[in-house]
Amino acid sequence: MLKKTALAIALSSLFIGTAAQAATIYKNDNGDSLKLYGEVGVGGHFGADYEYGEFNEDQSYIDDSFATLGIKGNYQEVYYRLEVDYERENWKYGTGDMVLAIDKVFIGYNITENHAIEVGLTDTAFDDYDKYGDFTFDTTVETGEAGDQEKTIKYQGQFKSIKMGASYSYEAESSSGSKLGDVVNGYVGYFGDTLSAVFGVEQRAGSAGVSKYGEQILFGFGARYNVNDKLAFGVNAYLEDEDVSPTAPTYVQSPDGTTTETTVYNDYETQRNKGALVSARYKFSAKWEVTGSYNFEEYEKWAIKNAEHGATPYSWGDERVWGTIGVNFRPSNSVIFAIEGNVGEAAQDAYAYGRVYF
Repeated sequence: MLKKTALAIALSSLFIGTAAQAATIYKNDNGDSLKLYGEVGVGGHFGADYEYGEFNEDQSYIDDSFATLGIKGNYQEVYYRLEVDYERENWKYGTGDMVLAIDKVFIGYNITENHAIEVGLTDTAFDDYDKYGDFTFDTTVETGEAGDQEKTIKYQGQFKSIKMGASYSYEAESSSGSKLGDVVNGYVGYFGDTLSAVFGVEQRAGSAGVSKYGEQILFGFGARYNVNDKLAFGVNAYLEDEDVSPTAPTYVQSPDGTTTETTVYNDYETQRNKGALVSARYKFSAKWEVTGSYNFEEYEKWAIKNAEHGATPYSWGDERVWGTIGVNFRPSNSVIFAIEGNVGEAAQDAYAYGRVYF
């Protein structure tokens, strides 16, 4: 599955809030400005289980340290952003190294106060809300949407309590560099004070034999219900039909008749993947809160492998269920320390980290 280093929507909300306190480099009377912002985080996965296919190597501890430095600004109706990440490539097929990468480079234009369009290297539309109903940070169901992509054009708009967005990415790639083909995705949601819900969809054209990834369509849903100022519940779910080549590529002679060989994947199978969770958050105070979730996930490739072997090559069988409970401590609006523990068929025993935003 695809993976980009990204924060859950709850952590994104924290980041958005503290980004307003970013260091102002320039600002004039017209409202034009340039700001510096960033994040430093240290932590990782404890009791990691390589069998689940989520990590790059078989170690009991997987480092997940992360840092971001960016500038953002606006000039009249035009806004722009440059963001650089220093991250650990700890996901499946990752190198395991700390690498420096440009995460965002885009220019946007505010068509009106509530409608904007941006172009460049940015996150796809659905990526903004794919984990909306999940109050935990790291250890829960992943939708596998496209994430940040180059050559992307994105629209975002709002009508009172209704928000929507759509994006198109030309020749998208996975985090490991595999070709995905063009990707289109979008969302629409209602965001009220007590109840909010968002529905998203993504479709990719596939690599046409260049990589193991063929066509795909993904549906996602997330919702939150705030019982009061302290207690909130959420749900998140996705359903995906993905064409994947389960076998190694074949090699064919190049069209010009030379001895050069071209790699071609030509044995795609449609596999259905699905997952869902229910989540909760309780705030004891402005500094302390607890979160929890109950998770279900099923990938068709697990059932295929089980059938081929006439046994259970995966310890969890055709599907897996696990739970997560976490404690978050915020000594200030720009600092968070958190630990999450897991029970059941989880890919790790715990996840812990500290992050500072500026």
